[in-house]
Amino acid sequence: MLIRRRDFIRLVGGISGAALIGGIALDDLIEVPEELVEAARKGPGIETWKNTICRQCPGGCGISVRLVDGVPVSIKGNGQYPINRGGMCALGFAGLETLYNPDRVRQPLRRVGLHGSGRWEAISWEQGLKEVTDTLRRLREEGKTNEVVFLTGRVSRIMDDHIARFMEAFGSPNHYRFTTDEYDPVPFVLTQGVDRVPSYDLMNARYVLSLGANFLEEGYSPVYYTKLYSGLRSRFEGRRAQLVCADSRLNLTAANSDRWIPIRPGTYGALALGIAYVLIREELYDDEFVARHTFGFEDGTDEDGRTRLGFRSIVLGGYYPERVAEITGVPAETVVEVARDLGNLTPSLVIGGGSSADNVSGVYSQLAIHSLNALLGNFEKEGGLSWVDAAPLSERHEVFRDAVAEEGLSRDRTATSLEPASPMSPFSIDTFTENILAGRPSPVSVLFLYSGNPLFRTLNHHRFAEALKAIPLIVSFDAFVNETSEYADLVLPDHTFLEKWDAVEGTPTVIFPHVGMCQPVVEPFHDTRHTGDVLVSVAHSLGGDVGRSFPYDSFGDVLQHSIRGVFQSGEGAIVTEGVQESWLEFLQQRGWQIGRYSSFDEFWRLLVERGGWWNPIRPKRDVTAVLNTGSLRYEFFSIALKKSIESALTKFGDESGQGMERLLTALMISARGDQVFLPHHEHSPSDDGLPLQLITFQTLANRDGDAANLPLMQEFFGQAVRKYWRTWAEIHPETASPLGISDGDWIWVESSVGSIKVQAVVHPGIQPHVVAVPFGLGHTSYGRYASGYGENPCAIMRNLYDGISGRPALQSTRVRISRTT
Repeated sequence: MLIRRRDFIRLVGGISGAALIGGIALDDLIEVPEELVEAARKGPGIETWKNTICRQCPGGCGISVRLVDGVPVSIKGNGQYPINRGGMCALGFAGLETLYNPDRVRQPLRRVGLHGSGRWEAISWEQGLKEVTDTLRRLREEGKTNEVVFLTGRVSRIMDDHIARFMEAFGSPNHYRFTTDEYDPVPFVLTQGVDRVPSYDLMNARYVLSLGANFLEEGYSPVYYTKLYSGLRSRFEGRRAQLVCADSRLNLTAANSDRWIPIRPGTYGALALGIAYVLIREELYDDEFVARHTFGFEDGTDEDGRTRLGFRSIVLGGYYPERVAEITGVPAETVVEVARDLGNLTPSLVIGGGSSADNVSGVYSQLAIHSLNALLGNFEKEGGLSWVDAAPLSERHEVFRDAVAEEGLSRDRTATSLEPASPMSPFSIDTFTENILAGRPSPVSVLFLYSGNPLFRTLNHHRFAEALKAIPLIVSFDAFVNETSEYADLVLPDHTFLEKWDAVEGTPTVIFPHVGMCQPVVEPFHDTRHTGDVLVSVAHSLGGDVGRSFPYDSFGDVLQHSIRGVFQSGEGAIVTEGVQESWLEFLQQRGWQIGRYSSFDEFWRLLVERGGWWNPIRPKRDVTAVLNTGSLRYEFFSIALKKSIESALTKFGDESGQGMERLLTALMISARGDQVFLPHHEHSPSDDGLPLQLITFQTLANRDGDAANLPLMQEFFGQAVRKYWRTWAEIHPETASPLGISDGDWIWVESSVGSIKVQAVVHPGIQPHVVAVPFGLGHTSYGRYASGYGENPCAIMRNLYDGISGRPALQSTRVRISRTT
């Protein structure tokens, strides 16, 4: 039934609406199951709390859910959990709006109308699973297992491995993830041979330089970084650590910095190289580290005796401060000041990613930014960068692969590029789309969708929609119908995060290994099933080696098997109030554990009860442990990139002798010769006649658009500029004035692709000639609170990607603006 929140709150014990949502009272509608209303009508009852992990964003915060007679009524931060230590953001407080959302899918659905029509009929789980199993069985009989694709958004490590197991046993190589996280490790692969992002020791740094990294708002875990930020002001015997942020927009991190450096979009790499120029010229870099542990700093000769350009030469020859000022808009004096502070106020570190990666030359920008940490010798030391080991989960059970599976796994992947594009790409949504439409390398017969909404996020919306229409069977496993699942043939709904088992392992950039336990705080409200359980059921129905590969009854069994490795390792501790890092280190040095458990059952019970496990003690290791390149050094001159491009050249042929030229042009790389394999600045493409640069950004309330169906987050969406339930565009007064645009005017933002209508926010906290539009609104589906509100900036972005990684280029589109009539 539908009941007003204030009435439900009154029923569950007389607490105020403010207690439920952290001090913000709203009066929108939620849907509460009848049995919970009946329980609440009995009046105040027994209060209990359950710990779990918030899954509203990738931050992985520990939360405590308050229940009255088993009815969830409020959420707060888990004070024992080490990532957030009781802290929470507004999105976490809104978790109950996901649970009680009236637009949840309540039972399996089959599409009965046209794609995107929103017409469905309810079916039973037995009917849905039979249709899926029959189709998969037929494809195995026909030897077409490679025609099955599984596409996910952000999922836990254990769930990701569970899906990978299913696809391997079935016989398909087409398991993909479409998140920005997938592209972030590429620069570290190219320079260090490390396929994961580093953690940043902000607490021990005296000087922190952010180049496009809005970590307080858009980072992997904003609450975690907010906790670290609060400690920056009390370090080094009363001297404040300095935080300097270069960004095109005065975002949350820039606003809380000691210094904001406005910069033109797409020029972060040039700024980094200008800073490198000063560090090298004034000998402020770690010359011992560079001499012992790097490759390609000086000019050299290759194995054929040819001269090879070095990093020093490229920097000193072309990135002097005055030239960098012309490229970036950052004054030359500022470049010199920042470089000197970075070199003198050690330990210092540099953080990249975010907006500095979101352009067609994002990888080159990240190579330039990361080169500053190499110059400073910042690896595996206090106040620098480290690569945190994964939690010691148990090894997976054996996967059995019969002849059918072996044959399917040997075939080309659906997302394999058949054109010279993105040689280092973990997954290209553009290549994936075009291959489906062309039926290459094989047709796609079945597409499974889980935990994501790629149609909403893709830059080539219409082409991807056509690709979805071309697939005979699409199965969505999500709790809500969104833009992508509108094209599904079946929706087999999952639980919400407050109704399911899972584990969050290793939130990227967090500086210690950890496992957060997700437990159901309430029984599922509707006829939904854990997608992990569905895969187990389908595997058992298929039988043979597929079934043998799943010696479990449920995903809960998979979870316990994985966690048993943590118990057996004897490392770390279950999160407990009062246990500090120094005490854990004291015990570990003496061979003791913080907890001694009579059995795994006891360990599991405490783990679930308290919310997780962590190990803050990092073993000291030599820097060579994170230098896994062919040269066993940090590579300014990336041999891995050279091999990747040469491999692409071999694959696509060079009959005319112009193959390299064509390849680099296709990759949108203007450099030639050795510069291709070194950090350098690439100019962004431009649309003739369009004077402004479009950039997009995320807000804490609705980072990736998944919270647009929560009314509280719609109220929070534009709190900083007082724009609620709608999209705005931030522009500088110098940009607005000649066009007669005033603050609050409705304007058109037009690109070569299309236009959107938004409200102008005119203020000086943005670079002139830049238009900033927030991401997250503009849904055409996803429930009553999301559909029809605001605009999606992706709808007017050009279909551009980083040439090397395939990352969507969210800051490479030119636009014009005008007042609406």
